Amino acid sequence: MDYLKEVNRIISSSDSVAGLMVVNKEGIVEYYKPCRNFGIDELEFGKNVRGKYLLDVYKEITADNSTVMKTLKTGQVTIGQQQTLTTDHFQLTISSTTYPILDQDGSIQGAIDVARLLDRKKIGTDENVNPHLSILDDIVTQNEEMSRLKRIVREVAKNDSPTIIYGETGTGKELVAEALHTLSSRKNRPFISQNCAAIPSNLLESLFFGTEKGGFTGAESKKGLFELADGGTLFLDEVNSMDVSMQAKLLKVLEEQKVRRVGGKEDIKFDVRIVSASNENPEMLTNKGKIRSDFYYRIGVVKLMLPPLRERPEDILLLTDHFIKVFNQKMNKHIKGLTQMTLHLFTKWRWPGNVRELKNTIESAFNMEDSDFITLDSVQDLLQKIEEDGATARNVQEIVQADSVESKDLIFSPEAIKEMLSTNGVNLKQMMENYESFILTEALKQDRKLAKVAARLSISPQKLQYRMEKLNLK
Repeated sequence: MDYLKEVNRIISSSDSVAGLMVVNKEGIVEYYKPCRNFGIDELEFGKNVRGKYLLDVYKEITADNSTVMKTLKTGQVTIGQQQTLTTDHFQLTISSTTYPILDQDGSIQGAIDVARLLDRKKIGTDENVNPHLSILDDIVTQNEEMSRLKRIVREVAKNDSPTIIYGETGTGKELVAEALHTLSSRKNRPFISQNCAAIPSNLLESLFFGTEKGGFTGAESKKGLFELADGGTLFLDEVNSMDVSMQAKLLKVLEEQKVRRVGGKEDIKFDVRIVSASNENPEMLTNKGKIRSDFYYRIGVVKLMLPPLRERPEDILLLTDHFIKVFNQKMNKHIKGLTQMTLHLFTKWRWPGNVRELKNTIESAFNMEDSDFITLDSVQDLLQKIEEDGATARNVQEIVQADSVESKDLIFSPEAIKEMLSTNGVNLKQMMENYESFILTEALKQDRKLAKVAARLSISPQKLQYRMEKLNLK
């Protein structure tokens, strides 16, 4: 029962905000932890929920609208579906993401539902009780390291320690910086974000410190970033692009917690938390002399590293489903997902631009696609990247053919076979295995129970199990 280890991992790694429910394949609640601020007695309500049939727990939940029941039926992930629930004292609006629990044979053993509280309203009133949820909840992941990072961010946000976030471009550094702000006591004060690479070096001083009218020709009295962010958070993105001479000036300001405008004569005190970001390891940059060591020690009391998307492959399709839902709503479309070939392409590509590249790829495909699924035709830019990255036409063809068992028109049509025979010939053994894989895959889609699938194929369950293992089917 290896799948129980995965269930335990998810339970142990879930953060304090999320609600968590584990339901077995019969729809019985095996584990329950409500969202924080749910407005219920957790222990008492938990006793009344565990061991009950899910549809008996909340009166609003039915077989048609329940994400859990849908996942138990289809085996598919459901992401970010909003639901309204009623407890003794509150009407709750939640966002649910549900994952299937599968055993080694691919049979559904249950489902795990992760819920986020979006809104809480007292029964009998129009009073909203805002749960103060964080933008951190928008970081979609099931990766253990990212989940751990989210828990750390919640703790770091409680303090004012200068924090540096580093990771490759597109990993979501600004999202984490905003989370540090919104989870802190400064959340109702300004969050000022400045990309240090976007401003010429000769303008950085007046931008940070502000200017005083008459200080130089054409100068106007203007607040700098430290004044604008007073009481809140100042986020310095791509801080590694800043000239070392400017780093020295900022260091003095940060140590004294006061600033003098360019052309001004008075010092202005400020109270700002500094959060910085770098797209390279700051310690390596310090060793190379690109970041002053004293400046680094000042801004990097806490260090947070964001892993690239290629190191969290389990998040690729999860994020893909998330962005498909986002763009369906934004563009008023009804795209259901990726074709099998496109899915294979997504999981094999290394995504050097990380989450941002994935998001942009899907948004671009939405502008091109007029079918129910994102096809290879709508991700031509991605195919082009693969070729430019050094992949030969043969490698691209292998990626496409690897999942072509899902498309009998492409592989098994007489015209296609004649064409292959007349040009490069065929690998008969591989083609027969592909054909068998196609049949078994389709049969398993229709029914997850091996005994029933074997009966439809007129073979024994043992024979089916053997063929599945030989063909690497799950």
